[in-house]
Parts: sequence; structure tokens; C-alpha cells
Amino acid sequence: MTTPDTICAICGEGKLRVQSGVNPVEYKGVTAALENLFSVCNVCGSEQADADQLRHNKRRMIAFKKNVDGLLTGTEVRDIRERLGINQQQAALIFGGGPVAFSKYENDDVAQSDAMDKLLRLACELPSAFENLQRRAGISGQRARGSMPKKPVAERL
Repeated sequence: MTTPDTICAICGEGKLRVQSGVNPVEYKGVTAALENLFSVCNVCGSEQADADQLRHNKRRMIAFKKNVDGLLTGTEVRDIRERLGINQQQAALIFGGGPVAFSKYENDDVAQSDAMDKLLRLACELPSAFENLQRRAGISGQRARGSMPKKPVAERL
């Protein structure tokens, strides 16, 4: 993580200042201006990005691509999981995707498959479908937060 006293790896003399800039990106014919983080050396002027900045920039791009592809965003995936009253580990057992898949979906580290996206939407819209999946996964009990929501997570659900 770049701090105010991080020394420049390029020149070895200057200190790095965190900055943000807007970059135009295009995906499948859709353009957007995404905020990117980076650092600039006050001596040599080189621009560089640390691991945290790169992760931030990657997540912004993946969220943009999910939106263009019509997939649930990370926030919407988390919303659905929380409305269903399950944690990330339970979600992985119920829907599949692996032990850390939901953390990655929710943080926009990766895009969920189209099939996973449809399954999440279906489970949110049809309580009986979710209960069936829950039963098949061997997870019994009522949802931690009560009944299914009356409104969809997002207008496009």
C-alpha cells in the first residue's frame, strides 16, 4: 500500500503521491469513464501502481463488464445472498462455485457465469426454488432474515 512516505522504486529518491484519474474504456461497444488509482513520484515523475491500486482498478473494470453483460454486480450478488439469509459458505454449498466464489463475485474480483447469475435471480424470485436448492445442499432451517423480499434486488431482475 502506498503511504505518504513510500519511496519511489524507479528512482529510489522521491516519494510517491496517490492520485486518481479517469480513463475511458470500451467493452462490447459500450464506453465509460472509470476511475483508476495510481501513484506519482515527486522527483522523477514516474507513474506506478501498487497491489491495492491494481486490485481497485481491476475490480472497477470487472464491475463495468458485468454491467454491460447484464450480470448482477457484486453489490447485487451480496444483496441477494443477504436477503436469502445465508453466508458465503452456505451460498457456495447451495449454488456451487467453490468455497470462495461468493467472496470473489461480491467484490467484483471475477464475474459469475451466466448460469450462476440466472440461478441467483431465480432463487431470489421464487422462494420454493431456493428452498429446494437449500434442501438439496443439506442446509435446513429458515432464512436468517425472514421471508423473501417482496421487491426484486434490482430493477433489471
